[in-house]
Amino acid sequence: MASVDLDLLRTFVTIYERRSLTLAAGVLNVTQPSVSYALGRLRRDLGDTLFVRSAAGMVPTARADQLYAVARSAIDAIDDVVEGREFDPRTARTRFRVALTDMGEYAYLPTLMQRLSADAPGVSLDVVPVDVDVVDRWIARGEIDAAVSSAAPTGRTATVDLFTETYVCVATWPDDLLGVAVGPAELSTLRLAVIDSSAGHDRVGRALDDAGIAPLAVLRAHHFSTLPETLVRSGGAAIVPRRVAGMFARRWPLRARPLDGLVEDFQVRLFANPVLHPTTARRWFLGVLEQAIRAFADETDAAIVAQPDAEGIDARAM
Repeated sequence: MASVDLDLLRTFVTIYERRSLTLAAGVLNVTQPSVSYALGRLRRDLGDTLFVRSAAGMVPTARADQLYAVARSAIDAIDDVVEGREFDPRTARTRFRVALTDMGEYAYLPTLMQRLSADAPGVSLDVVPVDVDVVDRWIARGEIDAAVSSAAPTGRTATVDLFTETYVCVATWPDDLLGVAVGPAELSTLRLAVIDSSAGHDRVGRALDDAGIAPLAVLRAHHFSTLPETLVRSGGAAIVPRRVAGMFARRWPLRARPLDGLVEDFQVRLFANPVLHPTTARRWFLGVLEQAIRAFADETDAAIVAQPDAEGIDARAM
C-alpha cells in the first residue's frame, strides 16, 4: 500500500476516540454506512481488522493503537497548517474533548460554556468522565485535549494547579449551629449522603473509615447535582467541597458548617500536554479552560462572602 487517504485516517481517528461507528458518524456529520465503508477500506488496505466489536464498543487492535499514535499527530499538524497560525475562535468549527468528574460538570461547565458561547460560538465540546487510571494515556494519544481532576500528578502528564479546595458539611442547619464544626459524634447521628467512590471521590469515605465514624444512615449517590433537593426533602446532610456548597446555598435553603480538618484539603488540577499535540487551536482551548475554572473559583468565593449565611462557610480564598 503506497498511501492512505486523509479522509480515511480522519474516520479512523474518530472511531478510535469515540469507540462507536454511530458516534463517529455524528462527529463527522456523515451517515453510519459511510463510516462502515471507510473502515472496510482501511481494513483491506492495512490487512488488519483494526477494531473488534464488544459490549464496551469498538475495541482497537494492537495495529490500531500503533496507527492512532501516528495518525492523530499527523492530522493535528495538517489541520494547524491548513487553518493557519492565526487561529480565529470567532469563526472556528473545531471540536475539543475534555475529561471531567461529575463535580467538574456541575461546577465548571456553566462558566466554560458561557465563555465558549461568547468567544467561539462554532466550537463544540465533548465531555467524558474522568478515569484517573487512563488519563495519561488518553492525553498522550490525543484522545482528549485535557482533564480536570483532583488526582495526584503522575509525572507523565504536565499539570497546572488551579485552586485548593476543602470539604464542609451541608444541611438545612439552624442559625445557632452555623460556624460550629461538625465533629465525629455528631456525624454519627446524621443521615449522610456521599458521592460514591466509583465517581472518583473517595476522600470522604476514607476519612470516615479512618476516624471510625459510622453515620446513622448513608446514601451513596453518583452525581452532586442530585444532592440539593434530596437533602432538603429528606433532612439529611452531605459532605461536599466548599465551593459546591456555596453553589447549593445560592439556590436551596442549605448551609455549610466546617469539619475541623476531618477530610483533607485537595488541589484541583488541569492535566494536559500541549507539547505533544501543539496545534494553535488546542493551545487556545487550554488557555480558555484554565481561565474559566480559575474564574469559577474566584466568582464562587465572592458569592460565598456575599451570602447572608456566609459565616457558616469558611470564606477564605483557597
